Amino acid sequence: MSYVLVSYTVRDYARWRAVFDADTVAQRDAGVFVRHVLHHEKDDTRIILIAHIKDRCAALALSRRDELDDLIKQAGLLRETVKYKWLGEQ
Repeated sequence: MSYVLVSYTVRDYARWRAVFDADTVAQRDAGVFVRHVLHHEKDDTRIILIAHIKDRCAALALSRRDELDDLIKQAGLLRETVKYKWLGEQ
């Protein structure tokens, strides 16, 4: 098990949050459990997630699934701003 920190920018927080929350079942099925969703206090379009990952391979498969491009467009996520850091393996 490990954790991952992901940061990115979205066009609109409420729009992004609705799409993100609707995808919770797929995240959990892949063993991805988002523990914290943070946003900048002065700019809620800057998002930081901390997720607990049960299976790194399954999490990577989730991030490469076919419908991801459509979800990114629906959510208004700016793909070029995505950064992630693996925080540790257990």
